[in-house]
Amino acid sequence: MARRKPKTRPQPRTKRSPTPTLSRPKARRAAKTKKSTRKLRAKRAKALARRKVTPRLKSGSRRKISASKKPTQRVRRKVAQDPRLEIAVRDMNRGASLTEAARSLNITPESLQSFLGQRRLSKRKGRRLVIKDNRPRRVPVMTNGRIRVVTVDGYAEARMAGQHYQAAGELVRTNDIAVIKPFKGRSVRLTTGKEIPLETDPNALHRIAAMDSPPFHEIYEILSPT
Repeated sequence: MARRKPKTRPQPRTKRSPTPTLSRPKARRAAKTKKSTRKLRAKRAKALARRKVTPRLKSGSRRKISASKKPTQRVRRKVAQDPRLEIAVRDMNRGASLTEAARSLNITPESLQSFLGQRRLSKRKGRRLVIKDNRPRRVPVMTNGRIRVVTVDGYAEARMAGQHYQAAGELVRTNDIAVIKPFKGRSVRLTTGKEIPLETDPNALHRIAAMDSPPFHEIYEILSPT
């Protein structure tokens, strides 16, 4: 007879622990942390790639680059253009003080001082502000029997040319040779450094006057930018 197989007892099934379910706020926080970690990893990868491509600068070179930056310049407040300011500068060139030139034209000394500082037309001499008007000027000059329109260096040279022009006109009107004698041997200096002599021959001045030349003030011009 065949033997019967012994009955085996069924082993008890082990209960699996249920997977923990996260609440909604905790799940959102976990998703955010995953996103932030992914972003950090991407940033680190980009930084490593940049380091491989671009060579790393030394500390000394960084200092040189930072030192080469130009310092910021102070922006001066611009003064509104007023024709009286140029007249005040002319009076100061003729010997008037800053306060006298300003009061004679009904402008404040502060506005005139700001105008001079903006155009660099003054300098300090102790406590006093002294005019220093070296702007080039276009003027007519009578020289070598004709009129030349030249550019002279500063106010003093332009004044010399103007006084000579006026004296020549007076000579033509009055035939008084004494008015032109102070300019004999005198010259005016151009911006190039060259000097041209002033005409003092009465006959040559009469010939120049007969040419119907324009008056001095129509040609006179300050060439520096305003």
